Parts: sequence; structure tokens; C-alpha cells
Amino acid sequence: MNGSIISWLLLAIFTITIFSNAATASTSAQCLGVDQRSLLLELRNSLTFDPFMSSKLVRWDQSTDSWSGVTCKDGLVVGLDLSMESISSGINDSSSLFRLEFLQSLNLAFNDFDDTAIPSGIANLSRLAHLNLSNTGFTMHIPAELSRLTKLRTLDLSFFCNDDELVLNLERNLSSLIGDMRELRELYLDGVILYTEGSEWYNTLSSSVPKLEVLSMSYCSLYGPIDPSLMSLANMSVIQLSGNNLSSTIPRFFANFSSLKTLSLIDCSLQGEFPHEIFQVQTLQILELSTNELLQGSLPEFPENGSLKTLVLSDTHISGRLPDNIGNLRNLSRIELANCNFHGNIPSSFTNLLRLSYLDFSFNNFTGPIPSFSKSKNLTQVTLSHNSLIGPIDSTQWESLSSLLILDLGFNLLEGNIPSSLFTHPSIQELLLSDNRFSSQLKGFFYAPSHMLQKLDLSNNNIGGELPTSIWELRGLNYLLLSSNNFSGSFHINWVQQLRNLSNLDLSYNRFSIDATNTASQAFSFPNLTSLNLASCQLTTLPQFLANQSKLSSLDLSNNYIKGTIPRWIPNTIFLTLSKNNFHGFIPPSICKAINLEVLDLSHNHLNGTVPDCLMESLDVLNLRNNQLNGNIPENIPRTCNLKTLDISENLLQGQIPLSLASCTALEFVNIGDNQIDGTFPCHFTAMSRLRILVLRSNKLYGEIGCPHSHNTWQMLQIIDLSSNDFGGTLPVSLLASLEAMKANKDFNHLQYQFLDFYHDELYYEDTMSATLKDLRLELVKIWTIFTLIDFSSNKLEGPIPNTLGDLKALYALNLSHNVISGSIPPILGNLHQIESLDLSVNYLNGSIPPQLANLDFLSLLNLSNNRLVGNIPTSGQFLTFSKSSFEGNLRLCGLLLNKSCSITTKGTEEVGDNGDDDDSEKKWFYMGIPLGFVIGFLVFCGPLMFVRSWRFAYYRFWDKVLFKFSRP
Repeated sequence: MNGSIISWLLLAIFTITIFSNAATASTSAQCLGVDQRSLLLELRNSLTFDPFMSSKLVRWDQSTDSWSGVTCKDGLVVGLDLSMESISSGINDSSSLFRLEFLQSLNLAFNDFDDTAIPSGIANLSRLAHLNLSNTGFTMHIPAELSRLTKLRTLDLSFFCNDDELVLNLERNLSSLIGDMRELRELYLDGVILYTEGSEWYNTLSSSVPKLEVLSMSYCSLYGPIDPSLMSLANMSVIQLSGNNLSSTIPRFFANFSSLKTLSLIDCSLQGEFPHEIFQVQTLQILELSTNELLQGSLPEFPENGSLKTLVLSDTHISGRLPDNIGNLRNLSRIELANCNFHGNIPSSFTNLLRLSYLDFSFNNFTGPIPSFSKSKNLTQVTLSHNSLIGPIDSTQWESLSSLLILDLGFNLLEGNIPSSLFTHPSIQELLLSDNRFSSQLKGFFYAPSHMLQKLDLSNNNIGGELPTSIWELRGLNYLLLSSNNFSGSFHINWVQQLRNLSNLDLSYNRFSIDATNTASQAFSFPNLTSLNLASCQLTTLPQFLANQSKLSSLDLSNNYIKGTIPRWIPNTIFLTLSKNNFHGFIPPSICKAINLEVLDLSHNHLNGTVPDCLMESLDVLNLRNNQLNGNIPENIPRTCNLKTLDISENLLQGQIPLSLASCTALEFVNIGDNQIDGTFPCHFTAMSRLRILVLRSNKLYGEIGCPHSHNTWQMLQIIDLSSNDFGGTLPVSLLASLEAMKANKDFNHLQYQFLDFYHDELYYEDTMSATLKDLRLELVKIWTIFTLIDFSSNKLEGPIPNTLGDLKALYALNLSHNVISGSIPPILGNLHQIESLDLSVNYLNGSIPPQLANLDFLSLLNLSNNRLVGNIPTSGQFLTFSKSSFEGNLRLCGLLLNKSCSITTKGTEEVGDNGDDDDSEKKWFYMGIPLGFVIGFLVFCGPLMFVRSWRFAYYRFWDKVLFKFSRP
């Protein structure tokens, strides 16, 4: 929508200029009749306006010879321009304005008439050819009387407002407004709600305003598809329909408009292939198609000396390689291709774009080196972040760009040294080089530094050495982000005090140690500092200067060596994390006096005592994980609870889960695991419809899982871990059936809570947790919304595995091990095509292994050990990758993985076929083989005795000796 608003503002300014030009011939007193002058003075006296903001009305006077904004002809007022005069009221149906009956042009744009209706008396101005009421603050219905202005050539009722309740709308169809305006050339209705059906508005335009040249109806609640009737408007030069739900392809007939200059279709739910012919329209100057994710296509070869000035395709699927001859667009000044999946090198022909002023190629797959833009003297912003660009930065190509304000090369594969000229550039305000492979040191780089630099981001590189002291000469810095590098040496925090404008400082995760001593003085403060990150900076004490930072909103001191108790003074921040330190003792009640606090993370310390009740009242995020807190979970939780994240796991908490926690209906993340909580399954949690993570593992909970009498469901739940409790009964069929998020992946993100927005940079708190995956306890630093897990292991669950589990096709991990589950493994589990970990071990499962499990292509861990399974182990698909331990403890399983042949059975063992059913033919041959084997054995032994005489005599002599030996006394 931003691109559309910019385009609209340009059009609005252009329109106002037209009206202003019509009124620039400010008449003298001699060209105004007495009655006309009287009407103007009466109008001035009736209007309410701010004289300090007015440049025209404030100068109107009976004795003056100048009437600003007034155009007259033959002593009659024919033009009135009162735009941007801060008028708030005074125009109604009886206003003297509507007695200026010879008016041909009226401009009241950009005033604020305090949410009143457009006066119907405006229809008295029957000679009007130009009417501009854009952004006047008029709301409610457009009066039907406007349709009587049949001589209008320009009508502008555009209305943009952030308040959905304050809208301007057309109560009837579009024909009721413009049906008789056959002279209309320009129509601006942006932001006006039009109640139209289907293609009605297309037909109205084609039949009612055949001379229309400019159509601007963005964000009018229109819906498509685009109708061929528009082709009849052959004179169209501007088409702006952004922000409507057109839901259609873009017709090729747009290329037939011989005078087309502007085509803006941002955020219109467009789809299909974009026609190449439109790119090549010789008159086209502005093409805006961004935020149409289903729109596809590629860029064509461009004709020589194309007229295109603005090309905005961001957030579409228009992709491929950039044509080598893109340099033919010599008038191009703005190009935005962000998040479009373009690839390949950026063509060197960009050096021909001398008028280029704005370029954004972020979030693509561009490779190769950065081309030269040294001839584009008007460039103000270059954004190439989030690509795969390689090589060093040319130290010379940026020096000649004296208008460059923003250079964003972050998140690429750039390497080498950072040119010192970038730090001394005379105009650059934002230099963003994070997440690359830059190395070496910054020593000497800030010689004669630029005072224009406001934002410097070098985070996530390999820059080493000590910080040069000249960095503190960058007096204009607002942002200094140096995290995750190899800076070393000692850093004195009071050096930063020289940067009086600094608002965001991030020194985290380097190899230098922060010296925060001798900073307790009240005079020591950073007057504008709002965000400070000193995580992993080898701090041993809590910096005392923090007590003086009145504007500090975000403070991260995590992963240090700070010891002692949490002080009673706590910075009144929005975000505070002291996690992974050595704090001990109680959580001070004074922490509740930090009235702005939304995010509090005290995890991974040595805190003891109880959880203060007040922490459950106003916070959005509370993380007390891995301490030694005891007592009960606070019970006095107010109905105004705002918690979105609650992590009190890995403590010594006792008692039951309080019923009042159900008041926290915004909760998305709940982790109470690894405590000593008892009671039954918390059915009151079903009121938390936004719940995504529920971890209750390793407690003393008992009873059945699920809430049979509850109608609420957890449709967003993606992780549920109830392992290592005393839950019994059968697996909860109704609960499993309600897990919609595990049935289909609908979004791809990770759990995070936005708590601040600094200078267009959003700051987040990211949830973390541990989980048992593939027999390993892993720490999930980022919890992706597509990651789904069910862990009911180590309980007393019984009964069969329900077929409902087969519906959870987005399930990533399932663990039902160490229970008393019986019955067979349902073949429907073969539908879990996303599953990577399946553990059903140590149960009483019987029957055979369903061959459908062999089709689970992503399955990397399967544990069916210690059950009562029988028959063949499948020998296809993923089963070829599993080890023997996956099947041990099933005495009647056989197959190659167990080195047990299924063709030879021991006494008391039935032979089972691959399909899991008893094979009757094999049983028949088995029993027939017994007498057959006896006969063959008898013949092999007795045959030679009967038919070989020498063998028979030897046999008799042997037995004679044996009998003689045993018969002797």
C-alpha cells in the first residue's frame, strides 16, 4: 500500500497544482464586482481556520488589492483555491460559497471539516468544471445532488483515513454519481467505499464517461475480474485500482491504450502470467504491481529509449533473470523488485541508468559482484540485502554519489575489508553491512568521519581487533550495532557518552570485556538511549549508570557473569532480560513498580523464594525458567491478564495450576514443565484459543487427558508435551481431533513477540524451549510455527492408538512410549507424511508392522522396541535406514534387521507373512514336512544296513561289544 499512497500523493500534488495554476492569477480589487467581493468576505467570516496555518484566507480584506486563491474573469469569481488552509468548519448549505454561481473551479483539498457530510448545496454551482474535495474530512454519504454537476471535467473525492469508522461512501451505485457526467476527463475516488456488484462499475464507466483519461479508484472495496468493457475508454492515460480485490489475470488489452502512462494495480489479488506487451508500451511511465503474490512472469527485453520511470514489482512471483538490456530504460528513476525470487547477476548495463534515484532488490537470489552505480548521480537509496552477492566492495564507486542516503548490503556473502570511504561519505545516513563475511579490523577507518552517518550496522561479520577511538567522532549516530563479531580488548562504557544522539547500542557477543566501573555518578547518562544490548560482554557487575536512564526501553544483559541479588532499582524499561547470569535470592517486589515493563526474562539464574503475584498482572512475557523458585503458582490473577508467554519450568513449584490462569486468554506459550505440580488435566486452559505451546511434562499430574464436556478447542496448538506424569485412561480422541494446526501447515514463521519498533526496526522477544526429539533432549532456540509435536510418553495411558492421529498430516514428532497402550499399530499412521520421529516403544502393541509406514519418506527415527509385535519387518523405504535397536524386545518379530530369518521358526512360533496375516499354505507345508523328514531320516540311516552287507556285519559287532561290556559282573 505504501507504493500506492506515494503514487496517489504525487497525483494529488499534480491535481492541486492544476487547481493552483488556475487560480494563480490573483485578481485585483478592480476586477471584482462589489457583490463578488462581498460574497468572498462573507465566506471568510463564516469559516473556522487557523490563521497561523493559512496563507490565503488570512490575507483577504476589503481594502486589499490581492485575493489569494481567487481567479476572476470579467469581474466574476470563476476559480477558488482554498486547499491546505486548515479550515475546520463553516461551509453548509446556506454558505455564501454556493452563491458564487459563476465558479468553474473549486478546490478545498486537504482541510479538515470535522467529519461532517458534503453539503448538498454544492450542486448549485452548475458551471463547475473542476471540483476537488480530496482529504477534506467530509465523511458519510456522497450527496446525490453532485450528479447534477454535468459539466465536470475533473472530480476528486479521494479520501484516506486510518479510522475505519470515518469513511466517505457512495450509498447507491456508481451510475447514480457519474451517470450524466459525459464531459468527465479525470475521476479520483481513492478510499471512497463504493457499493457495487460484479462488473457494474466497469459498465458504468464505459457507458457514462467515454472521454475519461484518468481513473483513480484505489481502495474502493471493488472486486473483479477486470472487464473487457474498459477497452471502450480509448483515451485512458492513468489507471489506478490498487487495493481492490480484483482476483483476476491482467488482460492484454491494457497494452492497446495508446496513451497509457500510469498503471497501478498494487495489492489486487492478481494472478496468472503478466503480459510482456504491457512492459513494452512506449508511453508507459509508471508500472506498479507489488503485493500480488500469485502474479507470475518475467521481465522481457526492453526497447531502446523506453519511457518507463517507475517499476515496482515487489512481493510478486515475477522472477527469472534481469534482461541484460535493462539499461535501455534510460528514464528509469525508481525500481523495486524486493522479494521476487530473481536470480543471476545484476546486469552491468545498470551503469547506463543515469536518472536512477531509488533501487530495492532485497530478498532475492542475486549472485555475482555488485555492479557499478557510479554514474547514477541522483541515487538516494540502494538496498541489495538478503541476496547471495559476493566479492569485495568497490572502494570508489560510492564516492561520487553525493546524494546517497541509504546503502543496505546486509545478508550477503560479501568479504574483504570495508572501505574507509564509506565512513567518511558526505551524505550517507544509513550504512547497513550486517551478516556478511567482512574481516580485518576497523583501525583507522574513522579518520575524518562523516557527521551525516546516523545508522551503522556491522553485526554478524568477522571483524576483529579493538574498536578505534575515532568511532566516537561519529556524533550524528543514532544506531550503532556491532554484535557478533570478534572485537577484543577492553571497552569503557563511558566512551559512548560522547554520542549524544545515540538511541540504540548493541555490543553483544564479541570478545571484548565491558568496563562499566566508575559510572555511578548521577551525571553519567545517555540522554537519548532507548535500547542497550550488552549480552555476552563478560560483565561481572550490574552497571549502576542504568539507574539514570529515563528513556531506556530495552535492556539485554543476558549471558554474562553478573552475581548478587537483583537490585531494588530496576530500569523502567519495556523489555528486560537478565537471563543466564548468577543472580540469587528473592525476586524483589519493587520490580512491580516498573509500570512500563512488558517483557521480563530472569531465566537460568539461581533465584529462590516465591513468584510475586504482581508479575502475573501486567506483563506480556514472563520467563522464570531454570531457577529454584518454590511455593505455588500465583492464584490472584486478574481478569485483565495480558500474558502471551509464561515459562516457569524447571523450578520447584508445587500445588495445582490455578483456575484464575484461565483469565490469560491471550496466552500462546505455556511451559510449567519440570516442577512438582499435581492435580488433574487443566481443562480451564481450553479458554486459551490462541494457545500454540503447552508443556506440562515431569510433574505429578494424574487422571485422564482431555476435557469431554468442553466445546472449546486448541486449533492453533502445535506442541503439547505431557510426558512423565501419571496420566491414565485412553488417548483423548476429541482433543486430538481438534488440533487443526497439526493437520495442515498454514504459515511459516517462528514464535516471537514484537515489543518495540525503533526507526523501522522491529525488536522481538523469541520463545525458546527444550524438547525430546529422536531420543535427544534438544534446545529449540527458534520455535517454527510449522514444527508440531505430541509427547505423551512415560504415563499410564492404555487402550488402542486412535485412527484420529492419522489426520494430523503436519505432525513432525509423535512420542507415545513407556505407557500401557495395546492393540495394533493403525495403518492410517502412514498418512503422516511430514513425520520425522515416531516412538511407540515400551508398550503392549501387538500384530504386525503396517507396510504403510515404509512410505514415510522423512521418518528418520522409528522406535517400536519392547512391544509384542510379530511377523516380518518391512524391507523397503525408510525401514532400510533403521537400526536393530528400533525393533528389539519383540520376540516374534523377524527379518534382516534382527538377523532372524522368517523362513525358519522355533518350537511354538507361528510363521507370519509380510502382510501381517497367518499364511495357511506355509503352515500346511510345515506340518507335512514333519513326517516327510522322519521318512527321509530313517532311509538315510537304515538303508545302508539293509542293502550293504559289510555295514550290517559291522553294526552287529558294535552292539555285541556294547552288550558284552554291560553284562560283565
